[in-house]
Amino acid sequence: MTKIRIKRNSEWNNKARSIGIYIDGKKVGTINDGEAQEYEIDNGNHEIFAKIDWCRSPKMVLNINENEIITLILSGFKFGKFILPVILGIMLMYYLIKYALNFDFPFLIWFIAIGFIYPMYYITFGKNRYLILKEENKNVL
Repeated sequence: MTKIRIKRNSEWNNKARSIGIYIDGKKVGTINDGEAQEYEIDNGNHEIFAKIDWCRSPKMVLNINENEIITLILSGFKFGKFILPVILGIMLMYYLIKYALNFDFPFLIWFIAIGFIYPMYYITFGKNRYLILKEENKNVL
């Protein structure tokens, strides 16, 4: 049986949202945070991508042989899972230093601004690279 297995990483961003899986232009299902799904398909070439709202992953063409199972890893944009915790940590540090120690570090505001601007690229101009869909590494012993 020929299958495509998709494993979605658990991340802060998009945690509460399910991502649609498209094979050959047709939606075949959705995948939730930290979940794995399998889809049976025919042999041959297939175009696959993932989509969430108006953002998606780049389209990927897979050549699948008889009785082959291909595993793909689905995640958000690069460094996406670190942005929210880091920005919240910097904001907490800024306010503790400013109000507890009465010392001002205005340059910390720039780190917070960059943390908000970086994801904005992926939901506007980089919307077709918001998600990352890549083949799992095959370790052959």
